Amino acid sequence: MSVPRPVLLAVLGFLLISATFVATRHSSSDGGSTPAPAPQAAKPSPAPKAQNPAVHKATPAKPAAKAETKANAKTTPAHAPAAKAPAEAPGASSGLPASVAQAFAQHKIVVLFFEGRGADDEATAQSVKALKSASHGKVAVFSDKLSNLADYRRIVEGLDISQAPSTVVVGRDMKARLIEGFVDSGSLRQVVADVAG
Repeated sequence: MSVPRPVLLAVLGFLLISATFVATRHSSSDGGSTPAPAPQAAKPSPAPKAQNPAVHKATPAKPAAKAETKANAKTTPAHAPAAKAPAEAPGASSGLPASVAQAFAQHKIVVLFFEGRGADDEATAQSVKALKSASHGKVAVFSDKLSNLADYRRIVEGLDISQAPSTVVVGRDMKARLIEGFVDSGSLRQVVADVAG
């Protein structure tokens, strides 16, 4: 009895697949399989880099700011303490020109005029000159450039002078008054009279 060809092919295919399956299972269960790779020695982790400690620069404590007073010519001038005149010979101490120190030693009212190059400076300079001629020696008047302000630091310290013209009037009580900007001769005389009061 002959077996139909399709059935024969199906049987042969089944046998072939079964044989392949058995062969692969047999080879995987044998020691013939590829050996697993040997575990590699763990690489030593690099030592953590020492971090530089945060550098904190000590900020020096700022001294308490001195009370700064400032007044325009239109307002009542504010008072600020001025340094006392040195007991030594005039000009012996730093921070004051010799002529200014001498005026303090003679207990005069001192007027300092710091000028620039503007029109207000010229007009205020005329007021200061008028005061000088009318003071009869009771008021010592000095004029200088604003750039030389540091030469008068014992008087102007704390006044916050930042512009020209600026006029500082210092009475016998050693209090300083600052007038910033233009001041006419009448107003300047009144300030001096108030300080002399």
